[in-house]
Amino acid sequence: MPDLKEIQDLTNAEIVLMANEKGDIIDSINVEYDSNIALMTETAFTMCDELSQDLINGHLDQLVAKTSEGYFIANKIDSEFIILIASRDLSKLGLLLKYMSNIK
Repeated sequence: MPDLKEIQDLTNAEIVLMANEKGDIIDSINVEYDSNIALMTETAFTMCDELSQDLINGHLDQLVAKTSEGYFIANKIDSEFIILIASRDLSKLGLLLKYMSNIK
């Protein structure tokens, strides 16, 4: 299981969260209302996965969303966990995408 503190230290992400495949919180760093965020992340991931299957017949591995104030990246890990990281620093986007793509 990935170490959230290590992820935060290596990426300087402001928020790090891990949930199971049902949206139940496992652990989080700097997340207010972490159980709500975990459930919403799982729901968004499930909906986008279904959209991906309908559009291109593939399962979703990663979800990236950008806002006017920052962005978040969510990864599905071994169909058991979802890890979400968030940052306001757009200059870190490449680093975070690369790091998240290599989490096992």
